[in-house]
Amino acid sequence: MGSSQMAPATEMIHGDCLETLRRFESNRFDLIVTSPPYADQRAKTYGGIQPQHYVQWFLER
Repeated sequence: MGSSQMAPATEMIHGDCLETLRRFESNRFDLIVTSPPYADQRAKTYGGIQPQHYVQWFLER
């Protein structure tokens, strides 16, 4: 990147994507990075969803 070019802005936003993304206009983001599905390891948070049920669990939301 040349000295006259600016680096793209980077911002980290933490939250539930279904709630957080509603605050932004469509086509705002070029990339969203999320953590792997740890639902089966976070039983108190997610109810202990087993890996074979992840897809259905995500679709229901």
